[in-house]
Amino acid sequence: MRLNVALSSAGGPVVIRMSLIARILPRAWVVAPACACGYLAWSAHVRVEHVDYVSGLVGRARAVDAPDAASPTGYADGQRELIVEERSEASFHWIAQTQQMLARGEARVRHVDYENAPFGRDVTSASPYRWWLGGLAWLDHAFSGRPLGMCVERAALAADPLLGLLLVAGAAAFAARRFGGYAAALLALGLAGAFPLATLFLPAMPDARGLATLCALGSVLALLAGMLAPPRGGPAPVRAGRWFALAGVIGGAGFWVDPPTQAPLAAGIALGALLAAWVGRRCAAPGGPPPWRAWAGAGGAAVLAACLAEDFPGRLGSWRLEHIHPLYGIAWICGGELLARAQAWIRGGPPPRSAGAVLAAALCAAGVAAVPWVMWRTGDPGFLARDLGWARLGGLPGAPLAAGLWDLLRRGGAAADLWAALLPLAGAGAAAGLMLRRATPPGSRVAIALALGPALVAVGFACRELAWWGVADAAILALVAAAAAGDWARVGASGRWILAPAVLLLAVPGLVRTAPRAAAGPGAALTAPEAEELVERHLAHWLARRSGEPGAVVYAPPSETTTLCYFGGLRGIGSFAPGNATGFGNALAIAGARTMEEAQGNLVGRGVRYLVIPSWDPFFDEFAQRYLEKRFAGRQDLLVGALRRWDVPPWLRPVPYQIPLGGGFAGQSVLVFEVVDPQPAPAAAGRLAEYLVETGRLDDAAAVGERLRRFPADVGALCARAQVERARGESAAFARTLDTLLARLAAGGDRYLAWDRRVSLAIVLTQGGRMDLARDQVRRCLADASGARLRSLSTGSLYGLLVLGRSFGLEIAEPGLRALAIDLLPAELSGRL
Repeated sequence: MRLNVALSSAGGPVVIRMSLIARILPRAWVVAPACACGYLAWSAHVRVEHVDYVSGLVGRARAVDAPDAASPTGYADGQRELIVEERSEASFHWIAQTQQMLARGEARVRHVDYENAPFGRDVTSASPYRWWLGGLAWLDHAFSGRPLGMCVERAALAADPLLGLLLVAGAAAFAARRFGGYAAALLALGLAGAFPLATLFLPAMPDARGLATLCALGSVLALLAGMLAPPRGGPAPVRAGRWFALAGVIGGAGFWVDPPTQAPLAAGIALGALLAAWVGRRCAAPGGPPPWRAWAGAGGAAVLAACLAEDFPGRLGSWRLEHIHPLYGIAWICGGELLARAQAWIRGGPPPRSAGAVLAAALCAAGVAAVPWVMWRTGDPGFLARDLGWARLGGLPGAPLAAGLWDLLRRGGAAADLWAALLPLAGAGAAAGLMLRRATPPGSRVAIALALGPALVAVGFACRELAWWGVADAAILALVAAAAAGDWARVGASGRWILAPAVLLLAVPGLVRTAPRAAAGPGAALTAPEAEELVERHLAHWLARRSGEPGAVVYAPPSETTTLCYFGGLRGIGSFAPGNATGFGNALAIAGARTMEEAQGNLVGRGVRYLVIPSWDPFFDEFAQRYLEKRFAGRQDLLVGALRRWDVPPWLRPVPYQIPLGGGFAGQSVLVFEVVDPQPAPAAAGRLAEYLVETGRLDDAAAVGERLRRFPADVGALCARAQVERARGESAAFARTLDTLLARLAAGGDRYLAWDRRVSLAIVLTQGGRMDLARDQVRRCLADASGARLRSLSTGSLYGLLVLGRSFGLEIAEPGLRALAIDLLPAELSGRL
């Protein structure tokens, strides 16, 4: 369509022909990033609403949150409330460590004490992501006035979605300026829809992997900007050097955030540089050979500066290569020198033969080889280390877990996720096809070859670790941007139109797969991880209140250890955190103890207060097969096996815990035992019998009741027997036991009765209709109450004591203790009082 405009002038008519298409299409690329950013904002909003809804469900310490500015978490008692999407264990650590950083005024978190109790463990994760999360929390604190620790939980909802928006908008704007509108549109659509790349930026799942991916993509795009000719004129060597230096600085930041992501990408860039030199060996680059020394020098300097910022002065001598280390900077600088020499040789230059040149090349090779050599000598996995989510394909509910791509293909299933992850390879294939076409301009072929290197390495690592597919998506999209670079009007002539359907092929299934569920509300279904978190949050809050001390130590399976520490401010021993290898080994030692005395020594030595055995976690059943050497694969957990048979040693006391109704975890149970001083046999058996009655295990209670017959003169044992008989409807047996009990009371048998056994006595006397005697026992119990004694009671016993006190017109004299007794009860029971 053409618009003709005729203007009259003294020189005759002048006809101006203007093409509407030529005016509109160069600006049409803006639609793609605008739509992509709009979709990401809407998706994040829906997901945040769902997280807020789930976090407000049952399983809270109090019906109304109690803010406490003095608490590191912003909540009273050091609790946390935010339900983390898909139970991401890495996210628990990022939130807890950021709160510690802000509460203690630490710029760099070096040590945490919530794992490997009582000693704690060192923190090796880098600081930049904590600074990003903490900065957002400061902004929220400044505007809302909420306690700073609470603001960290709010910041966790926005941290990664904001990074995703910055990635899409920033990459699109950069690509539009350097590569053209067509490349910008394809890049924006791909970044918003590629799976599982888009799942790296979900709310309530804070993790540094998204920031590391952003740095990886930025380093490749900056290199391509220096390699490709700008829209006007050819790049001067100095200008190209600046772009290469910027790419090195961004890559150095990526090393700081996560060496296991950036180191393979740097090797991939080197591979791409060699491939680009081979492809462009017969054509002269517009600004001369690429300045790889500038790239490596800036990158190495950035790594060394990051080492000082992160580790100075205390950890500079560490040889752990899982986090930022000076060897990476040295190896990068040396690798850049080797790359420049190899590029010159590939382009036809004579190889250096002087002794100095050979010695310099040998020293550079040694500098590069130092990294794998140290990894081999020290047994350090270095940049091959795996994080907590290495085997997971994305962060969506039900994401598949596998040891690698081949394992996932062999097992079958998860077809939607698998195909959505593999479809980006179509974009890589289309870009590689353009590189092989003779009609493609030489400069574009060289740029595509450069971007192909990191894409190949990323895909290779993705076949080894499923979590790498997000990084592979970013590298493939950088490859697509390199192939799409140039004037939009020439796309059809150059054959680059094929990139558009390739990007749509990867984006549309990804958008469908990552679309959020329906809006939150009572009808929203909970995922299994969400239901599990609700139960564990309730249990953590309950244990924290019951313990009466900050940071009580719990021994539980590693996954539950992390959530109990996160939600309840408790401390644990073993977890799957990469930096907690010592604590995990100690947890295995406790599970593999061969005698009860050994298990007791290990638990007491580490200050363990509670043992937690959830029915849904198979750790205690499978620890030997999964984590011990083959010769020990048949070992059973002696302690947990005995506890499940109710063969409870006298130094453990069962604590009744009921999973809250409505938590979405019906049919499951949790066994909780408190480590105490060795109890007399009658008291230990009596407490176990009452525990079994309160938890509804009446057959097991009957078996323990038979054991109690060995203590016919013990008042506490008689009370427990009476409660078992009444619960089982054995009226005659209850009457006989009550008569025996009354006879013992008449003889003064309750003179030295433990306080919790006296509460049991008051309840049994009430059940037997002896209100006169029960009143006296209740009066004594309330008069002798203390915080520790109130916390030692089971929920049923505490509620029974308070009900009896109210019926007799009695109450605890001290107001603080009265409030504590009410607070220890669940909301549905305290409301009745």
